[in-house]
Amino acid sequence: MSPPLQSHTYSSALDIVDPFEGVLLDAYGVFWGGKSCGLFPGSKEVMETLVSSNKIVGILSNSTQRSQSEMSKLKKHGLIQGIHYHFLITSGEIAKQTFASEKLPFETPKKKFWLFGGIHPHFSSPLGLFEGSPYTETKDVSCADFIYISIPHVDGEDQTDPTVFLEEVKQLRETNLPMVCANPDRFAHEGSPPRAVVRQGSIAQLYEDLGGHVVYIGKPYAAVYTSALAFFEKEGISRPEKIVMIGDTPETDIRGANTFGLASALTTKTGIMAERIQKHYFEKKHVQLPLSDTPQFFIERL
Repeated sequence: MSPPLQSHTYSSALDIVDPFEGVLLDAYGVFWGGKSCGLFPGSKEVMETLVSSNKIVGILSNSTQRSQSEMSKLKKHGLIQGIHYHFLITSGEIAKQTFASEKLPFETPKKKFWLFGGIHPHFSSPLGLFEGSPYTETKDVSCADFIYISIPHVDGEDQTDPTVFLEEVKQLRETNLPMVCANPDRFAHEGSPPRAVVRQGSIAQLYEDLGGHVVYIGKPYAAVYTSALAFFEKEGISRPEKIVMIGDTPETDIRGANTFGLASALTTKTGIMAERIQKHYFEKKHVQLPLSDTPQFFIERL
């Protein structure tokens, strides 16, 4: 058995949602297991039950895809807006709005960015996020105002060890350019069986560890939560404490919810947290979370 995180872990979200009017879900690790896995068993039924119980259900994802793209993907797997959820917000959507409105917190006189990681062959191009904005890609980093972190890979293959990218990050640190990270998640689960692979947040952390400046868009930062709370307010839910955020990653999902006054629940048998618990169990250690990343509830799965 995994070491207990607290005296009681609930089986499912349905065991904790009664006091709440709104439910905010992470996707990866909560109801979605990546391209190879698809939906976790039972997730669709739970989401439909939440909606039919008059809960307002939102999805808040650190995906750098556009919101409509993610909704189309979920529709192919049987998740329908209005039946299984009410709204979906991606950090990619917020990033596109940020670029279009030129609301980056630093000067960009050249209107150029350099793309870290290039284009991942298994995901849509990040260049679409810059359409309709004044920013264009440059292949010469010396001509750039900032670095945008794309999904990291090596020759089209996901990596499990962030230090694979360390030398490249060290070279970029010499430019002293700010980095923009639209997905603060350090890892995502992909493959069958799912494994934790490096994502943009890991690159950003390496850059920060070297003294570089990173601008984050996505959980746990303000822009995505502000947007989500605005959706709930349209549905008559104006008090954040009447909303529960369900996620699998303490540093993004739970920290963000706690920061903005939402209730929070962490899954222990799916996603990133499940992997950590298993690793700590085999190492005969207990999982310890800082107060900022500790949820009000632990649930085994959605």
